[in-house]
Amino acid sequence: MIRNINVADREALELNLKRLKLRHIRDRLDEINEIALEEEPSYMDFLAYLVEKEVAGREETRRQRRLKAARFPSLRTLQDFDFSFQTSVSQQTIWDLASLEFVKARENLILLGPPGVGKSHLAIALGLEAVQAGYNTLFITMDELANKMYSCLADDSLPKYIRSLLRNDLIILDEVGYLTLGKIASDHLFQLISRAYENVALIVTSNLDFSEWGTLFASPSTAAAVLDRLLHHAHVITLRGDSYRVRNRLAPPSLIQSKGD
Repeated sequence: MIRNINVADREALELNLKRLKLRHIRDRLDEINEIALEEEPSYMDFLAYLVEKEVAGREETRRQRRLKAARFPSLRTLQDFDFSFQTSVSQQTIWDLASLEFVKARENLILLGPPGVGKSHLAIALGLEAVQAGYNTLFITMDELANKMYSCLADDSLPKYIRSLLRNDLIILDEVGYLTLGKIASDHLFQLISRAYENVALIVTSNLDFSEWGTLFASPSTAAAVLDRLLHHAHVITLRGDSYRVRNRLAPPSLIQSKGD
């Protein structure tokens, strides 16, 4: 017969659960005890229930850690993406990418198009899918990456920083094309892309066609080398059309349903 335990037994139980690092069971003792008293499950069923709750709790903790580490500027989902407005991209293509086979295969996704057409939204949404699936993910803009690289050069920590980036399964590099890189930044970005090649999946968003990437780097040869590695195993999607932000400014508030990048 399952019974309510006394204070001393409760304290000993909590201490032992803490020693075993079963935090999620310990945090839900009252709820678990109520279920046991009401349903009187078999010992095996009750043990299976406890293990299931502990595993689920640990998975959720890891998911929250991955989500925090991803550093998304906002949370955008595929369900929120307005495919009726952005008709230049195939909905089926995006949902196929959401299977994350490209992340598993360590391939790249390049999203091209003018500002406001949904590139960042799709990048974040696919990154969120990757986090939910258990992949370590990082979102960073090109400007943030360049500034971080320059600051790391000051204390010789750049190799360590690049190693930390490469521990991710997926890196989202946003807004490539708004910042022209000097020779040092160009060289170190090439190092990152080169080391990520076939080891880490990348999602890159850019407002420039590939023919214009030569203007971003200190030399056309560096641009060519970066593109060579990015495009070898890549899915390329070009988005066209009007800006979501312009539409949202012009439309009545009741018609605004989604946001672009």
